[in-house]
Amino acid sequence: MRSTDRIMNGWQLICFSVLSAPLAMVSFAVVSFVPTFYAIDMGLGLTAVGAIFMFGRFFDVFTDPLIGALSDRTRSKWGPRRPWMLFAFPGVLLFAWLLLSPAETVGPVYLFCMVSGYLLFVTAFDVPYSSIGLEISPNVHERSVLAGTKAVFQILGALIASFVPVIISAQMGASLGTLAISFLLAMPLALGLFLIWTPRSDRPVAQRHPSMWRAWRNCLRQSAFRKLMISFFAVQAANAMTVGLLVLFVTHVLQAPGMVGQMFLALLLATALFVPLWIFLSKKIGKRRTWTTAILICSAVLLSSYAVGAGDALLMQAICVGLGACMTCDAVMPTSMLADIVAQDEAESGHPRAASYLALKNAASKMAFVAPMGLAFPILGWAGFDKTGASSPDTFSILLFFFAGLPCALRLAVAGYLWRGAKDHWTHASQT
Repeated sequence: MRSTDRIMNGWQLICFSVLSAPLAMVSFAVVSFVPTFYAIDMGLGLTAVGAIFMFGRFFDVFTDPLIGALSDRTRSKWGPRRPWMLFAFPGVLLFAWLLLSPAETVGPVYLFCMVSGYLLFVTAFDVPYSSIGLEISPNVHERSVLAGTKAVFQILGALIASFVPVIISAQMGASLGTLAISFLLAMPLALGLFLIWTPRSDRPVAQRHPSMWRAWRNCLRQSAFRKLMISFFAVQAANAMTVGLLVLFVTHVLQAPGMVGQMFLALLLATALFVPLWIFLSKKIGKRRTWTTAILICSAVLLSSYAVGAGDALLMQAICVGLGACMTCDAVMPTSMLADIVAQDEAESGHPRAASYLALKNAASKMAFVAPMGLAFPILGWAGFDKTGASSPDTFSILLFFFAGLPCALRLAVAGYLWRGAKDHWTHASQT
């Protein structure tokens, strides 16, 4: 098979990607709604909830690479990925339900157990699933199409999560319960489509594998991969702070708590609409330059957040559209660039390491989630945000700094890093 061949038709792209929709629906709720729900509505407090989610993400830093390495080494007649997905599937359903539909009186121990169980089983399911997307196609541009199609279904899942509170006009607890039921119905159907229609990868499986430690070390030795991970981590940390604090920003700065769902809807609709643009642009100017362009545009959008005041709904909606348009590029381009790196590495080494690469990337992404949970939430709690909201100038400034100021600084630093990378050590795979 030539490296220019494309192997998936439109229906196969859909059947592979549709599985990401229910996963994204719950993941978006866990990032955007669940922390605030448990901290405020359930009364556990910002500091306690932030610490629990921070520990869960630190736990993922160890489980992601472990599961990735084990998946790479698994041998079965169904391939190395599908057995892991089938094993983890029941646990994903169970812990997602328990996390989104708690009893009226639960404490920090319950939240800790549910978060830990959910993150563990989602990792065991998603790392093998997403690894298939990295290694299935030999075509450079098809990798971007595949990443873009998957991103569209992820956006669809997130849209459902954001739209449910608007549709049912209920408290957050009832909205999360509705999402839990929707997930239990959609996930088995999506998995069935994936298993039936997704083509198998025909890459040869090495008879001998290096040790797990050596596999991780070999991945981290790749200069292009290290540069990609540094950039990806910083941008994800910026996005995690902005999205994780959007509920509080709309509630206390815009002073329009009833518009939270509408703002998330504007953000997510923009992510879906702009996917074709970034894929087209990447074919014209390259993946790295496309991502750098999106990073710079998003920085300008974030700075405009400082002009938002009470009742500035149109400005806030415009900001959400701009953020969504750029954040979709943050998802598609690094994934496609990683697929290029994986293909080049496997061609040179002869060892399948897609899951190890992806798991290390996921670990970086999940560490980035610590930013709002482990940094912004505790500082806001210490400043008395639990009691005063943004009514005092100090709490208002702190919220604005974590929502826009620090994310903008991180993005500008990454833009400079990516630009310098084009001129010296960035490899061909990462520039493609």
